[in-house]
Amino acid sequence: MSFPQIAYSREMGLTHDDFWRLLPKAMGEHRYDVEGDVVNATLHDGTLKITLGPTQERRIALLRLPYSEVSFEFNNVAEEQQLAFKTHFDLHFQRGGG
Repeated sequence: MSFPQIAYSREMGLTHDDFWRLLPKAMGEHRYDVEGDVVNATLHDGTLKITLGPTQERRIALLRLPYSEVSFEFNNVAEEQQLAFKTHFDLHFQRGGG
């Protein structure tokens, strides 16, 4: 059975150093390799490509907050497998607050 390609991008409040430091745990059991700012992974019977955009800066008065656009492209990955991956991935990139 094949599944459609699903692609989306989102801004994540992090620097490239943060992303690369947190990535191994966020990928969990999934095998991946890195080529520049692109992560290519195997998810079950499909693939995932994560592209890390340049670090940018959002300014609010004197406060400067780094962020990067991160793009995800799932190929031949079932929706429930995508959701499970996203939940695990996001858990490892959460920041404390309060």
